[in-house]
Amino acid sequence: MKTPIKIVTEETAASRGFIYGVAIWSAIVIATYFNWLRLNLVELLFLLAPWVIVPGALALTPARTKSYPIGFVRSQRWIYFVAAALCTMSFLRPAGITAALLAGCWFLVCLCIALGGINRLLTFRAESFPQFCFAIGECYIAVGGVWLVMSRAGLHPAGFQEPIVLLTAVHFHFAGFLSSIFAGLTYNQLQFTNWTKPLHLILLGALLGPGLLGISFLISPKLKLVAVILVVIGQCGLAIGIARISATIARGASSVLLALAATSVVAAMIYAALWALGEYPLQPMTDLSHMERIHGVLNSIGFGAIGLLGWLRFRTKNLPPS
Repeated sequence: MKTPIKIVTEETAASRGFIYGVAIWSAIVIATYFNWLRLNLVELLFLLAPWVIVPGALALTPARTKSYPIGFVRSQRWIYFVAAALCTMSFLRPAGITAALLAGCWFLVCLCIALGGINRLLTFRAESFPQFCFAIGECYIAVGGVWLVMSRAGLHPAGFQEPIVLLTAVHFHFAGFLSSIFAGLTYNQLQFTNWTKPLHLILLGALLGPGLLGISFLISPKLKLVAVILVVIGQCGLAIGIARISATIARGASSVLLALAATSVVAAMIYAALWALGEYPLQPMTDLSHMERIHGVLNSIGFGAIGLLGWLRFRTKNLPPS
């Protein structure tokens, strides 16, 4: 009789945490709109990750270890709140040591999540594809944390300027971490259907593409184009999988929310493909500001926040064993 009560409690806590996070993030957006806070669009989109995306997505994945500090950080929701608040404060300070130290608190959370991902990867290896997806996502977030700290420190790694440095942090929190979590959840629901083999291959693009794209910026435009194509194929494949879950398994509000998330990511990927095709011949079809406003918003709010709410309402019951 105790097990069902525990499940309901965890789901309720995750849903409440999502609502509180959205409320706080929305208040930050409103304060920025009225010039009470001075934050730009990229900073606002990034802050959606610590306040809403990361704690909500982790609530959907099975915990791997209870060892300190990994299990402790994962289980204590107040830690995410404190780290998110300090991270927000870092954007209210000029770039430098103080801002980097404040952002470093979020990086420590990311590092603990990544250590949990390494533990998951070493435990399951290639035996469970959903667990592999979760592990890759958890490792990606540490990369995003590093780029966040470099951004707030005012550093320009490899000569990159803002907003590219912060956009890289955004990339690894959303395209890296969140997409990998969604890939694991999607495969877990469809793994016993006739979609198993093609979905397995396509989702590898969603998993490996973000990392390859990050590396490609340091190597060549040709590799960047290949990486973007891989990301687009992987994300569109993920969107098709989520759309099928929306149409055949999910019900009510969760079905609608998952369908909206799938539509959003396809639209975002079309825009990303246009940007990449323009970047390679150095004849841009769109500029970075449009990428932030269109691709960034669709990916973070449409695919990220709406999709996460859809998964939380769907309340996955058949997660792989932890």
